[in-house]
Amino acid sequence: MRKARKLDVGCPNPNCRCHGKIGLLNIIRKGQQANGTLRYQCTACRRTFARTLGTPFFRKHLPKEEIAQICRMLAERNSFRGIARITGHHLDTIRAVADAVAQHCKKFNSFFITELKLTPVEVDEMWSFVKK
Repeated sequence: MRKARKLDVGCPNPNCRCHGKIGLLNIIRKGQQANGTLRYQCTACRRTFARTLGTPFFRKHLPKEEIAQICRMLAERNSFRGIARITGHHLDTIRAVADAVAQHCKKFNSFFITELKLTPVEVDEMWSFVKK
């Protein structure tokens, strides 16, 4: 039996008694995926999950460094086809990464507006500060 560790991840299963609770010694390491992402298992509900759950890296077969490189190129306003030629990846792969990042940013914006009660102007100012 693997040793449960005090990790900075919580069980993502909403039906689990340990859902979202960090540091309960209920999470064990369960190997890693082909792209190097660690996998974990909750000892309470036996669900396995990837470390990247809820991030733009989730369900991507590329290493994180390559996804970060694609994101940097997107931020520099390179075209999708140009990024595909430079990185050697398929055009649909570049589009999928861009879509995942866009959906993640959309979730952040809605969180800032609904939960933190910021106005869209304040959120826009924050993103322009982050960009600098």
